[in-house]
Amino acid sequence: MHIFISVDIEGVAGVNEGLQGQRGNAEYEVARRLMTEEANAAIRGAFAGGAVAVTVADSHGPMRNMIAGALDPRARLVSGRPRPLSMIEGVRAAHAGVVLIGYHAAADNFGVLAHTISGLAFRRIEMNGVRAGEPTLFAGHAAELGVPLLAVSGDDQLGAEIAEQFPAARFIEVKRAIGASASESLSPQEACALIEDGVRQAVEGARQTRAQAPCTPPLAVTVGFCRQNQADAAALMPFVERTGALDVRFTANSHAEAIGVLSGFALMAAGLA
Repeated sequence: MHIFISVDIEGVAGVNEGLQGQRGNAEYEVARRLMTEEANAAIRGAFAGGAVAVTVADSHGPMRNMIAGALDPRARLVSGRPRPLSMIEGVRAAHAGVVLIGYHAAADNFGVLAHTISGLAFRRIEMNGVRAGEPTLFAGHAAELGVPLLAVSGDDQLGAEIAEQFPAARFIEVKRAIGASASESLSPQEACALIEDGVRQAVEGARQTRAQAPCTPPLAVTVGFCRQNQADAAALMPFVERTGALDVRFTANSHAEAIGVLSGFALMAAGLA
């Protein structure tokens, strides 16, 4: 049984502000170690639950954050960017399940450091009328391959999204959102213990968990940008329809296609900043 784990940083216990996810400061060095420790807890849980192989994708920002030398040596590591499938790059139909660690609530939702793909670019994304967070997109792609979402960790606001969109998945709450940059968090040690146990139980039940997603193709994707010039640039694409000063929409035939377009928009927005 091969398990795929994608790891972000904003939903990690003890992480509360954007500075902790930005290279070049002492707070980031602390946060990336906490991120690595939660990844290791998930890896241990996966193997304890019956996995014979684990692939881990470093999925925050530059996608080269986790300390490779401190990662459980039994796991393979996907890192670096850009990647065609972004945070879910490396998942295959042969995987028995997906685990999302350190994730966060969607853009336009309450939650610690809530955003979807890029807080610089997107104020809201919807697919088929559903507010889309990163699990919506990336676990949605896995579901298209027949791979179920087994477990997710993060704050309580993310937990509500997972309960609605992926009810078969196990949620592991490591902190309660107080605001965009404030939380009541478990200690890193307690969070890792919960993640290890939760992932173990989820992987043990992987064969009985069916793949599910809140949206099925074709996907009508509506994008609300943060700045007008971002929508200006996106609307230059021939498949994109301008619907407002900050808004565009397009249709995708798969989650992978939607992920590719949105990732391109995010890179474009970074270039315009």
